[in-house]
Amino acid sequence: MTIDETEMPTALSEETEVDEHVDKSRPPESGRLRLDLGGRLLRWAVVLLVIVGLAAAITFAALAGHASDRARDRTDALATAKSRVPVLLSYDHRTLEADLDRSKNQTTGRFRTDYTKLLEGPVAKAATQKQISTKATLSGAGVVEVAGPRVTVLVFITQTTIAPGAEPSVSASRVEVKMQRVGNGWKVAGLTPR
Repeated sequence: MTIDETEMPTALSEETEVDEHVDKSRPPESGRLRLDLGGRLLRWAVVLLVIVGLAAAITFAALAGHASDRARDRTDALATAKSRVPVLLSYDHRTLEADLDRSKNQTTGRFRTDYTKLLEGPVAKAATQKQISTKATLSGAGVVEVAGPRVTVLVFITQTTIAPGAEPSVSASRVEVKMQRVGNGWKVAGLTPR
């Protein structure tokens, strides 16, 4: 079977007519598929960016809150150490029992037990027998470390000890103070001479 030359132009002209009727304002089907896919990708990209932005905002808020809590802990523990350490290191032989009770209430944990034994044992015995009074004065203090519910403070103390028949004895020392959060406040959880 052969194609007659006269039929050939007709076939081409019909094909040409079909091509002329194609709506050029609409993209071909494969283009529409690309546009639909591109639109979906764009929407998902926007959703993903919104989610990432929200996660970043929440993380930033949590970190800012944590930093604020640490700053508050630092300030509160330092103020408590400044007021309590001089009380812990001061006593008067005339008011020894009240001084010891006041001191014990400002301590916590194992340190409270050890400190109580020291105060009620050798310190009380020497203070009573020799009529000793010791007054501690804070010279300075600063935070060394904040670690969760514990804050380490370094204090500089001057102690003046008075006993009958002796000159007042003045000594200066550095003391590392471990402060522990207890409830809504802070208590002394350790004293270490430095």
